[in-house]
Amino acid sequence: MSGFSAEWLGLREPFDAAARAPSLVAALATHLDRSSDKAPLEILDLGAGAGSNFRCLAPLLGGMQRWRLADNDPKLLDAALAATHSWAGARGAEARRARNTLSMGGGDLVCYLETELVDLSDLESVELPTDGLVTAAALLDLVSQDWLETLAQRGRAAGAAVAFALTYDGRTTVEPAEPEDALVLSLFNRHQRLDKGFGPALGPGAAGAAQAAFEAHGYELRAATSDWVIEPKQHAMQLALLDGWVRAALEITPESRSALTSWHERRRAHVLAGRSELRVGHVDLVGWL
Repeated sequence: MSGFSAEWLGLREPFDAAARAPSLVAALATHLDRSSDKAPLEILDLGAGAGSNFRCLAPLLGGMQRWRLADNDPKLLDAALAATHSWAGARGAEARRARNTLSMGGGDLVCYLETELVDLSDLESVELPTDGLVTAAALLDLVSQDWLETLAQRGRAAGAAVAFALTYDGRTTVEPAEPEDALVLSLFNRHQRLDKGFGPALGPGAAGAAQAAFEAHGYELRAATSDWVIEPKQHAMQLALLDGWVRAALEITPESRSALTSWHERRRAHVLAGRSELRVGHVDLVGWL
C-alpha cells in the first residue's frame, strides 16, 4: 500500500509472522480446490506491499501456486520481488526473476509470482481469481464499508476463498501505564477511521464488518486473534509504534501538543530503559463457500 515505507514493512514483518494463526490456514487449505496436480492455485494478494503475506502464506499452503501481487506502489512491488528472491534463496529454492515476475521451486512448493500495479480504491477494475484465493494482510482496517461489501460480493461471484490477516481491532495494552495512555490510543483509533484512500475507513471495526459482510454472501468463516506482543528488548518496533500513535493523535487534537509530547517522551523513556511491553490486537479471518 502506498504511504507505507519498505523500512516499516520490513520492521513489522517478523512480528506479523509470529502473530499469525497457522491453524486457520490449515483449516482453509482443506477447502481449497487442489484436485488438479497440473493447475496451480490462483491467488490474488490485495495491497501486497513488500510481499510479506506471500512469504508467510505460501509455505503453509504448499503445492503449486500462482500469485498476483497487487498494489498501487511500484517501489513496494519491486521490493517485494527483491525480498522474495532473497527469501527463496535462503530456503534453498531455485528462483528466477524476469522484470515483474518471479518463479521459484523447491521441495513441496512451486510458485510463480507476478506484480500488478493497480488502483486498489477501484476494486471493480481488479480481476479476482475464479475458484481461487483472495488474500490481504493489514488491509481491511484501511478500507470502507462499501469497498468491503464490493469485495464480498465479487468474491462470491468468483467462487473465491478468502484469507485476511492482521486486521487491527483496537485492542492495545501498554506497560507500564501512563495516565494519558487511554486518551492517546482513543485518538489513534479515531484517526484509524479517517479516509485512507478508500472512503471512511472501518478502522478497529473492520474485523467484525468483514465477518458480517462475507457471511451475508454465503461464506463459512473462521477467525482467531493474531496480536503483536512486543517485548521490552524490541526497542525499534516499540519506538516506531509510539511515533505513529503520537503523530495520529496530534492530527486529531493539535491543541494538545504539550500533553501529547510529554506522554511521548515518558513512553520513549520506558522503552529505552527496557521496561516497556506493548500488545497490539489483530484478527485473522479465513472463509470459503
